[in-house]
Amino acid sequence: MRTRTRTGGGASSPGAARARKLQVSEGVAIGALVAFVLAEIIAFGASDVVVAAVFGALQAAFLLILLTTCAWARKVPSVLAAPWPGLLFVALLVATAWPLTAFGPGGAHPVWSYLGAGGGSITVDRSTLILNLLRLAGLACLFLAAQIIGVSETRRRALVWWLLLALAAFAALAILHHVSLRAGRRLDATLFSPNTAATLMGVGAIFAVMFFSQAIQRTGGSLSLDRLNLDASLSLAASAVFMVALALTASRGGIFATVIGLAVLLTWQVLAQGRRMRAIAILGGAAALLVVVGVAMRSADLTAARLEHLDGDVATRKAIFDAHWQAFQTSPWFGFGLGSFPIVNQLITTTETLKVLYDVRATHNLYLQWLEEAGVVGSVVMLAWLLGALWRVGKESIKSGTIGALARATIAATVLVLLHGLSDFAVQTPALQALFAVGLGAMSATAAPRRPRTERKADWTTTVFAGVVLTVSLLFAVPLAVSRFGGDLSGLPTASAEVLATRIEAGLAQPKTDAAEQARLAALSRREVTLRPGSGSAWLRKAAADFQRGDVAAANLALTHSLAVAPLQTSLFISRTRLAYEHWYDLTPAIREQVNYQAHVEFGRWGGEERLTALANSVQSSTARIGLVFLIMTERAARAQAEAQAKAQAQPQ
Repeated sequence: MRTRTRTGGGASSPGAARARKLQVSEGVAIGALVAFVLAEIIAFGASDVVVAAVFGALQAAFLLILLTTCAWARKVPSVLAAPWPGLLFVALLVATAWPLTAFGPGGAHPVWSYLGAGGGSITVDRSTLILNLLRLAGLACLFLAAQIIGVSETRRRALVWWLLLALAAFAALAILHHVSLRAGRRLDATLFSPNTAATLMGVGAIFAVMFFSQAIQRTGGSLSLDRLNLDASLSLAASAVFMVALALTASRGGIFATVIGLAVLLTWQVLAQGRRMRAIAILGGAAALLVVVGVAMRSADLTAARLEHLDGDVATRKAIFDAHWQAFQTSPWFGFGLGSFPIVNQLITTTETLKVLYDVRATHNLYLQWLEEAGVVGSVVMLAWLLGALWRVGKESIKSGTIGALARATIAATVLVLLHGLSDFAVQTPALQALFAVGLGAMSATAAPRRPRTERKADWTTTVFAGVVLTVSLLFAVPLAVSRFGGDLSGLPTASAEVLATRIEAGLAQPKTDAAEQARLAALSRREVTLRPGSGSAWLRKAAADFQRGDVAAANLALTHSLAVAPLQTSLFISRTRLAYEHWYDLTPAIREQVNYQAHVEFGRWGGEERLTALANSVQSSTARIGLVFLIMTERAARAQAEAQAKAQAQPQ
């Protein structure tokens, strides 16, 4: 294998001291991994359940292809039997999968009693938990692939460098798209959340600044443009791009966490580079200037406006935190299961908290969400695993050159992510989970000896693990993907609740169905509620299927359960109210009262009267239409009376 060496201070990424030339297979593997992570980010963060499942299978496939096509990859010893990361990851899988059982303090969740005696689980959604476990196994495959690549310091430098350039190009395109089409709003790139985008841009800024600091160090500590090479110029440009993109997100927490992360990195670089204080002083000034330039752009108005509303946002986050903290306390040891937040959120929503909880996607606190979903046991094991990874990275940080600087930047970026996690949920985004798995995997790898005395035999443990994860992931991902494109694999045992829901809704939308189809829809709806009895939408679909086949008693029971687990779920209001009014005379008095109560609550919310009017105009039954009209008139009269009373009380006596 040819090598090339140079003398000099610290090693930089592409032009590192004593950096060997990469093999073709190494370059292809690094390029494929970078493209894979970038594709997941571009695919809207892989936030969709189908996309996340497909990428989870592809992560296992990537590791399997890497091991079967690259001889150098097979020579890396397996770490699956090591205490860290292998055995501790197995412990994490066991801890997070435990809610599938009923063995815990308090036993199965009460929603399982709706299905009759026996069985049950701690979790409220078996289907989502299984998909999240497979996602966790896929991330483990990606982590192992990054570790295999990162065993070589040359490959590690190249991986991080090319990943940084790819993310910088993505950030530049996001900026162009934002200023040309979405000016006046906050930049969210393809991640649906400006705060999540801020985490990504902040991490990119830290690594770009690190590469630029190394370039300055190689020039002897002076910022001389004629002595900076192309790599230094690219890292400086990437720093500017990430800083501007960060400012355009107008994320208060993201900007604050990035400043802290940069402070950690620059301080550590000062200590690591010894006497060369001048270089760091120049670098710190350049970083501060970039922040000022970014904030001075149009995003400054957005950031300032959001700072003005800081107190209101803090109160909103506190209301979310308080509600979900109480939920966590009802199942503290093993939580409600990974991915259970949407169902738990509807279970705990009340009239008082509806205005805050009706459309939240997460707790806006990484630690509370992990406690709520994985419990104390799962969270402690996850923390132990993360500390093990950071310990390995920390040992690399004492090295000189770019390898040590990369480790220091990794810890600084981890500080950023964990700090921003106090107020946001970026780590819950699948694409960012993949990015962090790659980063921790590459940076926690232990360099192999340059010339081993004996040829190491291939270890097939990792290959078998990747094959098993790929096989199981495909069993669940294929039905999801097929259902997304109009196919039907709901009959498979591995069809998730999402697949069943898609098939049921398609069947219910048909104008006419025979007895066989009605029986099939009823069977599918029973399977769905068996997988997630805490879902109000699952019980609503069962009620619709039961009404369709004329089983009024079963339909009433299903509708009762839907209202019990999600009494005020806004996204179900239209469909559930329509179903109830179209079968009004078949409902029990208790169900009618609950349906009307939700209608009363929705009428009082912004746009509520318009939604009820549109619903009345859309129902096919004339009786249902008349009933909804009377409901609207009653609510209008009650509102007018309340306004008159308030006006009378306001007048001086």
